[in-house]
Amino acid sequence: MHDLIVVAMQENRPVIKAHAEQMVTIFEAIIREGIETGEFEIEDPAEAARAVKTAFMRFIHPILIEHCLQHCEDTDAGLREQIRFIRKALGRCDHAR
Repeated sequence: MHDLIVVAMQENRPVIKAHAEQMVTIFEAIIREGIETGEFEIEDPAEAARAVKTAFMRFIHPILIEHCLQHCEDTDAGLREQIRFIRKALGRCDHAR
């Protein structure tokens, strides 16, 4: 499965583009919800969603995932750190979890 995804990404197939756009849509919905609840303070949720996708790239791109695994990086710890960083970047309010 990993090899199929890598080939699809290298060939820039429409399904990969659609998947990336869907991720941004999901991130934007989450960010908008966070704005509504007061957890996030962002002026442009669409721009923030694209930045979040970029920030998560090492955890979603198959070649980068493989690189991290080959170099014995602690991806669980890295993901937790990245989530904390993103929440702060989104203007997480002090009262948020």
